[in-house]
Amino acid sequence: MNFKTYSSEWVALVDAGIEQSLNHYRKTASQRFAPLIEAMEYSLSGGGKRFRPMLTLATAQCLGIDPQEVLPAALAVEYIHTYSLIHDDLPALDDDDTRRGKPSSHKKFGEAVAILAGDALLTEAFGLLGRLQEQKKFSPAHVLSALDLLVSAAGVRGLVGGQFIDITLEQTQFNLPEVEFIHIHKTGAMIVASVLLPARLSGLDEKNSLLLKRYGSALGLAFQISDDILDAQSSGRYARGPRKKARPAYSELMNRAEMQDLLDQLIQTAIESVEPWGDKSQALRDIAEFIRHRKY
Repeated sequence: MNFKTYSSEWVALVDAGIEQSLNHYRKTASQRFAPLIEAMEYSLSGGGKRFRPMLTLATAQCLGIDPQEVLPAALAVEYIHTYSLIHDDLPALDDDDTRRGKPSSHKKFGEAVAILAGDALLTEAFGLLGRLQEQKKFSPAHVLSALDLLVSAAGVRGLVGGQFIDITLEQTQFNLPEVEFIHIHKTGAMIVASVLLPARLSGLDEKNSLLLKRYGSALGLAFQISDDILDAQSSGRYARGPRKKARPAYSELMNRAEMQDLLDQLIQTAIESVEPWGDKSQALRDIAEFIRHRKY
C-alpha cells in the first residue's frame, strides 16, 4: 500500500476509536455531563491530521506489532495533544480565537468549560493507556513503562514545561538555542513519545530504542520548522488567524532557504535512523517525507 492509502486507513481507525471512547463516556456518565463530552468531541473532531497517533501506529508496524493492538496508546496521544491545543488557545496562554478554521473551544463553550474539557481529555488519556492491560498483549511492566514515558513527555519535563518557558519569556527577540529548547519540549516531547510508546510496550532493547528516539527527536524539530515555514507564507497564522502574542519561531531567526536546509537535514537524520528496519520502516520514512513536503 502507498502512504495515502494506509494513512487514510489509520486515520479512520483513530477516528473510530475516538468515537467509541466518547460513546463509552456517554453511556457510563450522568446525562448532566453531556455538554462536557460535547466540548471534548468538538476539539477531538476538529479536523486534525492525527499525525501523532499515526506515528504510534507506524512504529508498531515497524516493530512487527499489529497497529490495532496499540490503538489505545495512539488515542491517548491524540487526547493529550487535543487537550494541549484547547489550553494553548486560552486567553491566559496564546489567546487564539480560532483553531483549524473554526472557533476555539473557549470561544464556542466559554473559558470554564474549555478548561474542564482539556482537563477531562488529559485525565482520560491515561485511562485509555491503562486499557492496554485488558488486552493482555503486553506485560504489566511494559505498560507501566509506557505510562512513565507518557507522563514525562506530557508533564513538567516535556509539553507543559515547554509551554511554561514559552509564556514566561519576556523578550520579544529569541535566539536559536531558546527556540529549540522550547520546541524540543513543547512540540518534540510528545512526538518522541508517540514513536517510543510501541517500543516501551514491546520491551525493545536500548540500542534500537535510541534509534527510534533519534528519529522522533529529528522529526519533532522538523515538524515545527515546517509549521513555521507555512506560517511565514501566510499573512495570518496558519489556519488560525492573526496571532495576538509574540511567538518564538524559526522564521524570526532564519530566512526561508535556511529553514528549508535545516528541515532537510533533520528529515535525512530521521530517515537514516530507521533504515536498519528496512521495508518495515517504510511508513515511518513516508511520514518523514510528508513533513518535508507538507502543504497544510
